[in-house]
Amino acid sequence: MSELRSCYITFSTCALFLVAYALNGPTLNASYLDTLPEAFAGVLRHGSLLHLSGNILVIFFGGLIAEQRLGAARLLALMLACAIGSTLAQYYIAGPRFIGASGISYGLLAYGVMMARPPSGMALAGLAVLVLLILEVVYLSRSVAVYVHIAGALIGGSLAVFESLFGSKTPTLKPMQASHIARVVEIIGQTDDDDAEEAESGFLEEGLEGMFVLMQKGEILGVTGYSLDDQVDDVAWLSWTYLDQKQTGQGLGGEMLNGLLGKLKDFGVRKIFMATSDYAAFGRPIYANAHKMYEDFGAQVELTVPNYHDVGEAKIVYGLDNPEFVAPPPPPASPQTGLAIADIAKEPETKKVMGLRWEERPVGLAGMEYALGKAADKGARMVVLTLPSDLSDANAVALEAHNFKRCGMLKNYYNPALHQVWWVCLLGA
Repeated sequence: MSELRSCYITFSTCALFLVAYALNGPTLNASYLDTLPEAFAGVLRHGSLLHLSGNILVIFFGGLIAEQRLGAARLLALMLACAIGSTLAQYYIAGPRFIGASGISYGLLAYGVMMARPPSGMALAGLAVLVLLILEVVYLSRSVAVYVHIAGALIGGSLAVFESLFGSKTPTLKPMQASHIARVVEIIGQTDDDDAEEAESGFLEEGLEGMFVLMQKGEILGVTGYSLDDQVDDVAWLSWTYLDQKQTGQGLGGEMLNGLLGKLKDFGVRKIFMATSDYAAFGRPIYANAHKMYEDFGAQVELTVPNYHDVGEAKIVYGLDNPEFVAPPPPPASPQTGLAIADIAKEPETKKVMGLRWEERPVGLAGMEYALGKAADKGARMVVLTLPSDLSDANAVALEAHNFKRCGMLKNYYNPALHQVWWVCLLGA
């Protein structure tokens, strides 16, 4: 939704044409629009509600794609160029007495169609636009302003070609946009179809905040991103991070992570964690390339929880301190050393694993028997509990008495002196 709210030029342009139609009504006779200034004013006029609706629909959807890619100022310049260039072309080639915003709509249509394709497919997209224009010239030249359409399409298409040919020649990390979703999902699907489906649903339902794509000359080479931790403000988790398999072995994964760390430093993030697994398909670890990329970049495995996602599939968490972040002094320790188990909930992306929710209390461990019984009633095979290291140390004996075992920890999670310790209890073991 944040991406849509930023497209104010698109919304304003559509609103402008709607207001103009409401004030002027349909222009059923354009014979009086003889002069060039009148032709320019005719861009705001439409012959019918159907004529207006067609242009607005194309401008709306094309504008959403173009504005997220170009930004407000460049989109406005493109719209003005299409309106002016198409009006001049029709006026001097075919004469006056024409109306409508088709020059803008065809310009955005050509731009969107061509930029939706990678550079290798841009020629085919341009050919499709050309065929459409030829058919208009052959069959509709007496009823529509075809030179408006041709000029608008040439301007929008030329901008797409220019961006492809003369865009950034080195890989650059840019904010992900709605027009990138299909290509990003395709890249993720090269590794795991289930991840691709889950990522696509997340992008469409939750938006693209925190996501970036690695681009070179208009082509998407990879995707990465982050989400801030629910408990700690200056900790982030690596989001969907994949590289086109044709681009592996060139150090691009490291470039993506390096660019992301630079952005996270500006957001005040001191550490990033990378959650993954040892899942193997037909004996092949599907995340092996990702693990190598993390390790090459300096991340280290901090936590391994066997059989977490499923029996035979462990949870693996890498940790990487942001070297550019200067952490403030840690806060004083809490005077309370006890735990009260408040609730249980299913752990995400697991089968039959429950997580405990806790609250601090002055001293001692309360509510554990009830929580474990409730988890067993729900068919859980494993219960996990994550604690700050000071509370973990204070309650270690009580937890071991309930058959919990210390599994590992995420270093400096809560602050540079306070870790997150993971405890695991196997039910029925």
